[in-house]
Amino acid sequence: MKLYTAVNQNMTMRQILKKKLSTFPIVWNTYQAVKVQFKRLWLLTYFLRDIINAYRNMYWPLHLKSNLQLTSELLFQFHKIEKGLVMPGPRRFFGQEPARAVINLLNTWDLKGLPLGDPVYLGALETLHAYKERLQSESLDKNDKVLSYVQSFLINHPTRTRLLATPHQLVSMNSDIANNPHHFDELVSIRRSVRSFTSMEVPREIIKHTVGLAQLSPSACNRQPCRVYLITDDIKKNALLALQNGNNGFGHSIPALAVITSDSAAFFDASERHEPYVDGGLFSMTLMYALSAQGLATCCLNWCVSPDKDVALRNILPLADSEVVIMLMAIGYPETDVLVPRSPRKSTDNVLVEVF
Repeated sequence: MKLYTAVNQNMTMRQILKKKLSTFPIVWNTYQAVKVQFKRLWLLTYFLRDIINAYRNMYWPLHLKSNLQLTSELLFQFHKIEKGLVMPGPRRFFGQEPARAVINLLNTWDLKGLPLGDPVYLGALETLHAYKERLQSESLDKNDKVLSYVQSFLINHPTRTRLLATPHQLVSMNSDIANNPHHFDELVSIRRSVRSFTSMEVPREIIKHTVGLAQLSPSACNRQPCRVYLITDDIKKNALLALQNGNNGFGHSIPALAVITSDSAAFFDASERHEPYVDGGLFSMTLMYALSAQGLATCCLNWCVSPDKDVALRNILPLADSEVVIMLMAIGYPETDVLVPRSPRKSTDNVLVEVF
């Protein structure tokens, strides 16, 4: 009771002081300007959490890599070779350093006893086979800078997975779609943020299928840093929505909530500090289109929150320290005749800048 009285008196004193200051325009305006600047400076402290995250997680140690770092670096290195295999122009020697790096990483994979049927592991082997065949067929490594080293490794790793053979011919678009590009136009046009859902359960097989399609989104050196946490439990769902300020009035009706994250540990240092969000945005957009194509509706719920709310979310979900939250996404079947905002877009002339 005493605490309540003290707080109440303090508020009263503040109100009296503000009222007094407001009678002096110059003093009042100065007070308001200082208050705004102080708030702006205070909000900059939010970046401290980002700096700490980058320092702790955005690096690849030479030894004792986590499984995620090992997978990410392996993807990063063998993707360099894949890119070299598809470059236009005269064939030339390339890839010595990434080839050696891939072999070292695969040896580490073997030592750690990680699954040998993992697509990343098998994809790396197929890339080395393709690299060896290119060097041999085109006689590109006349001084044997790396060819013998690769051959020796592959003798002990002869596994081939033809479905992962690289490079491969670009698949032509289905003729029905190619002859009617309006299919995609229609998909993009009908996707809208929906805020009225039925109580119908979202089938898990559809979620799994659409997440698989979202995995085909481009990411930096194909490192695929994104993860989707699907929440249907009402208690956890409501606790998460309470931390986000854009779902008032409809959050209670959301059948399924996805939390989309991107893992900072997939990136080698702070020079890639923006990439988790770039890759996460690309992944999220593909996921939304895939869900729309299945007749489901979505609503992006931004994660523009204070650090304490981010910590609160991590107390609910088993996120790694290195994971950053990209967004929350409401998923469900839309109500019949549901209304959505018109949301007019800017003129394309304000968006497209042609540089001659």
